Formats: sequence, structure tokens, C-alpha cells
Amino acid sequence: MSLTVIVVDDDADSRWLNACALRMDPDIAVVGETGDGEAALTLVQQKHPDVAVVDVMMPRVNGLELTRRIKRQRPETKVVIVTALVEDAHRRAAYASGADDVLRKGETFEMLVPAVRAVAGGADRVKH
Repeated sequence: MSLTVIVVDDDADSRWLNACALRMDPDIAVVGETGDGEAALTLVQQKHPDVAVVDVMMPRVNGLELTRRIKRQRPETKVVIVTALVEDAHRRAAYASGADDVLRKGETFEMLVPAVRAVAGGADRVKH
């Protein structure tokens, strides 16, 4: 059974790169991509993804607020936050919003698939 994932990032190149990394795993199906937090909520309602990969810095609805809304709407959807902000305070804010894991943008390509698999399998956080 495939894990279903949506990718949310306002930067088209980052969104494409994350989706490509995920598609390299035959057990992961990317069922939606968007650069907009409002559209992401619609994708969650329509696609019922196992995992949402969410960038923090986005216009209109930032990734932390989006994570809170996803968790209210569909708590079983796991959220992996991707951020360029690396300070501990930013990581704590991401976890406080309901994120299941947090990745730095610089480590995303090699860590994204293991993080998605880990949170979908019930792990609290990937050790990285």
C-alpha cells in the first residue's frame, strides 16, 4: 500500500524537488502539490493524504498556521515541516503547531523520504 503525500511550498523549484525526491520511492504517491496554504487545505479535504510536506514561509497562510488547520481538520494526517529557519525556537514553534517532524531545507532531499516514512509509520521524529 502506497503512502499518499501532498507537497506545499510557494517556491516552485523547492516544491518540484521535494515531489521528485518522494516520487523516487515506489511506495510513495504524491497526490497533490500547491504553493498556497488555502489550496492545501482543500487538497487535504479531497485527497486525505497520509502526510503533508509543508514549507514554513508562505504568503496568505504560513506553514505553522496551515499545520494547525490540518491537524484540526484531519488529525490523522502527519505533517513534515520544511524550513530554512534553523534556530531551535523555530523548530519548537513548528512542533508546537502540531508538526510531526521538522527538516531544514538544506537536508530535505536526502532526509525527506525517511522522514515521511517514519512519521507515517508512527514515529514521533526522525533522528537527524
